[in-house]
Amino acid sequence: MKPLECRAERQKMRFRIRECLDRQGLNMLEVARLMGVNKNLVRDTVNGFRNNVRVLEALRDDFGVPAELLYIPQKGKAA
Repeated sequence: MKPLECRAERQKMRFRIRECLDRQGLNMLEVARLMGVNKNLVRDTVNGFRNNVRVLEALRDDFGVPAELLYIPQKGKAA
């Protein structure tokens, strides 16, 4: 899946991503603080405006968001 397609799919899933975080008592500001990144980076990534792989992988690995909701762009794949 191309990066733009990943972003578009994530825009559709943004509320489900937030639900996963809510169940853990987290919001995007708290995720940003725990990661040591700007809150706008997390917000824009969750909302599908950016494809920050570090944020996406942390959401999956550290915060338990299912990978199928994140549409992480594949590195090194030819389109």
